[in-house]
Amino acid sequence: MIDGILIINDSGALLYNWHPENYEGDGKDDLFSGFLTAIDSFATFERGEDIKALKLKETSLIFEKYDELVQKLTFVITTKNEDLMELLHAIIHEVMDKFTELYLNYLNKSFDGAVSHYHSFKDHVILIMNSYGLDLLSDSERDIDDFTILKAVLFLDPKLGDVLYVHAKQYVDKEKLSFLVPLIMNSAKLLYQENLNEDLHWIHLSTVRNEILVIIPRGKILIVQQHQLVNNFEEEFLSLEFFKDGEKFIKKPKKLVEKFEHLTWNPNLKQIYLVNKLGKILYSKIIDSTFDCSEYVPETISFLTSSKRISEDIYNRALYNASIGGERLVTTCMNLNLFTLILIGSLQDFGNFSVIQSLCLEIYKKLF
Repeated sequence: MIDGILIINDSGALLYNWHPENYEGDGKDDLFSGFLTAIDSFATFERGEDIKALKLKETSLIFEKYDELVQKLTFVITTKNEDLMELLHAIIHEVMDKFTELYLNYLNKSFDGAVSHYHSFKDHVILIMNSYGLDLLSDSERDIDDFTILKAVLFLDPKLGDVLYVHAKQYVDKEKLSFLVPLIMNSAKLLYQENLNEDLHWIHLSTVRNEILVIIPRGKILIVQQHQLVNNFEEEFLSLEFFKDGEKFIKKPKKLVEKFEHLTWNPNLKQIYLVNKLGKILYSKIIDSTFDCSEYVPETISFLTSSKRISEDIYNRALYNASIGGERLVTTCMNLNLFTLILIGSLQDFGNFSVIQSLCLEIYKKLF
């Protein structure tokens, strides 16, 4: 995690400092900022170079200068986790842009010794940290190190797909994830943000061996988690008629529809659609008619196609199900080979992958 943020002007004055609540430092940031200013001045005047990073025995420091105002500023982030350096480079630029934007009038004149007006920057620091997912980082690292079902966490640049941070207890194919995760994000956003007019909160993908990939978009980052549940039902699932001889249902779709007409559905579901790979609706059950998701089936199929590719390329497994969680609605696609069962429910009822797995398992057992 980040141990601290220091913002220092060219006279060596500490304009602002921030530390997390559990920080156990000595509280001598004023002295530390003077020390850093002296080192930076020495490098600039004696070597003609700016310091960009500094390594102490346990602490790493990142420096970034801002010379466009009357007060020349140096932004410093400190950490004891060297693996975070790429992510912190992105964060320090965000801090720099926000600080100079908010306090332009104070910074664009000579320093008068007053720093109290910068105290309000704390709220913005917290927002920036959360937009980069740092509020989830410590818990994720602890869960991975304690050998829970969480096996890996990655932080990806949402635009470029660059992996900025990884913590894992298993092999992670960073190259494939950096390419495939932005693709599935685009298809999910097309469905939720552009059609359903809902913000996208998460994506869950599950293979037939209960490998779970969770994607959580934040303001500036994509958080990717890899989980491994205990149950393995690959053999039983792939023995379903859909996988053994899916073509027969294309020739005789009425037999397929009959299977679903006789199912008892979870009462929390709002809408159900059975569709073929071209997006044609073969069966539907509308429990809640206050909205209509049938017109968005093509976008849902596009999301499923991206999900299947991730399952095959990353895990070398068939996809079991894939879900999108928005502000109100959860859309789950259950893979049935040449067909897809689309399940629509509320975020309140289907807000995590364990509940979704149980729902799909319940349906899967009824299809035998």
